[in-house]
Amino acid sequence: MRDFAVEEADEPVSIHVDLDLVALVAAIVGLGVIAQFLATKYRVPSVLFLIVAGVAIGPEGLGIITTDTFGGTLSTIVGVSVAIIIFDGTFRFEFESVRNAPRAVGWLITIGAALTFFGTALTVRFLLGSDWDIAFLVAALLIATGPTVITPIFAVVSVREEIATTLEMEGIVNDVTASILAIVLFKAMTVQELSPEGFIFLFVERLGLGIIIGLVVASVIWYFLTHVKLPAQEAPQTARLFTLAGAIVAFAIADSVFSEAGIVAAAIAGFALGNLNLPHQESIGQFKQDVTLLVLSFVFITLAALLEFSELLALGVAGLAVVAVLMFLLRPLVVFLSTTSGEFSIRERLFISFVSPRGIIPASVATLFAIRLQTGPPPTDSSGADILLGTVFLVILVTVVVEAGFARQIAAALGVTQTEE
Repeated sequence: MRDFAVEEADEPVSIHVDLDLVALVAAIVGLGVIAQFLATKYRVPSVLFLIVAGVAIGPEGLGIITTDTFGGTLSTIVGVSVAIIIFDGTFRFEFESVRNAPRAVGWLITIGAALTFFGTALTVRFLLGSDWDIAFLVAALLIATGPTVITPIFAVVSVREEIATTLEMEGIVNDVTASILAIVLFKAMTVQELSPEGFIFLFVERLGLGIIIGLVVASVIWYFLTHVKLPAQEAPQTARLFTLAGAIVAFAIADSVFSEAGIVAAAIAGFALGNLNLPHQESIGQFKQDVTLLVLSFVFITLAALLEFSELLALGVAGLAVVAVLMFLLRPLVVFLSTTSGEFSIRERLFISFVSPRGIIPASVATLFAIRLQTGPPPTDSSGADILLGTVFLVILVTVVVEAGFARQIAAALGVTQTEE
């Protein structure tokens, strides 16, 4: 820590700069850029390199990052970062493409999500012997495939647009709804006095607030960019920065009222703005993609650095059995039941089944829950926290390494890769 004194009036003001933390953030960003470069060069999804980099500098590697590195600010950093990532994902979805999306999307985000939820809960309950509340909490966190992982895959794997759209839309919608469901379940688990009607009310409450705030923020940004005349030279930059700020503001306002409503607000604001024909829309889109790449790199490396192999190994063979059931039994069952309309061939349905990695949101929310279970007021549940964190991180690690890391090879083996022109 180094102190700098600045004389203003007659009173010195001390400015504290933690040079170690600044250097660490710079190193993480640098590793992220290197990971993106390697991903582009070797045509491998960047998340694989990001996880390797995170583990290398975490407690299991060089020990540069620990759980105390960012203090209590990590959940806030991750929350804002996820808002930017989700905002970018929905901004790119045009209403026409959503309206004409494969019917399988509707099934995957409804019946498919429900089957995944109950199937995962049963698997965790009987293979790991956890309590039902922990089993349902794990299941809620693992419903969604991660858009933060899916999007980089299609940057290097060329498949039919319908396949990419299905996986990306499933990931975005289920990430939002699953995170709200997890928050509601955790609240019920800690309060112990929530009726079935209470579950529904809390869920709708957060979803509704997020939608309203997202639409209001999008309307304000649209009005400003279309009705306020700006100098021609500064207009594109102002549009880019104003839109990015909108994502963060929508998240912050909604999340300050209800946990996880912020993710909904960011998603809705992004979708609305992406379909309002904003001036300089192409420039805005490119800028957000660049920002998202940096944010994605930072969050993935940081969370991967917090992996502790002891928690994963403590699950033993039963933990690997849970992962195997989710990857090779439950996911294919859900996909094949959700894609019976003939929109996809058998090989494409297998690709959708075997490329379903989990992402940042379950990792960050699971970490937050585990900390609260271990340090919160009685009754605390340290064993439940270990099962929760270990299972979620094991599923994320294996699915990202295997399914995201080898997505290109899986696509080639199944013959669903399209030749790039």
